Amino acid sequence: MMNHRLGNLLAAGLISIGLTLPGAAHAYDNKDAIRDCENRIRTEYGISDLRDARAEQIMDGDKHFKVQGLAKVDNKKHPWTCEIKARHLVAAEYSGPKTKSMSTTEKLAIGAAAAVAIGIAANATNKDGSAGTSPKAGAAGLQDLVGARASSGETQLMERGYVNVGGSKQGASSYTTWHKGSACVMVRTEQGRYQSLVDAPGADCQ
Repeated sequence: MMNHRLGNLLAAGLISIGLTLPGAAHAYDNKDAIRDCENRIRTEYGISDLRDARAEQIMDGDKHFKVQGLAKVDNKKHPWTCEIKARHLVAAEYSGPKTKSMSTTEKLAIGAAAAVAIGIAANATNKDGSAGTSPKAGAAGLQDLVGARASSGETQLMERGYVNVGGSKQGASSYTTWHKGSACVMVRTEQGRYQSLVDAPGADCQ
């Protein structure tokens, strides 16, 4: 069951990664808004069964979308909503029951697009000056490294005070764990480039 679930997540990750690679630029439309919102709901709440999503574009001169859909948990459907503005995810809400939390590896499998969305949301308060100017700790402050060559990414992590505490390889992907203070971050690398960075449990860095 877990292998089937992880396989589905890896497939979703490959689609997301393909959309973020050079040459994949395209007009942002309803389907893109739904994809980004579903990725966020999956990552934030650990829900894999999302259905009946629909997007409405708000004609205010910007790429502004309101998205809503249903999450199926324990054979019941629960609503979720999401908002995209200027291609950035600015809000995602779900108040229903959650499924079992995903492992760090499963989060990484979702792919770079979801990780970028998380980073954008986490840093949103800093952009309008309403929060402090100190950089975010952990994965939220490292999303600029998605897509970087592995060697450059490692250099950047070390320059930012992170220490490599281990690594492993699964299929075509390599996973490395980095530690800084109370932050523990896992990086997934494929084809020589950083594909996603997510926060990992502190135990992974011991």
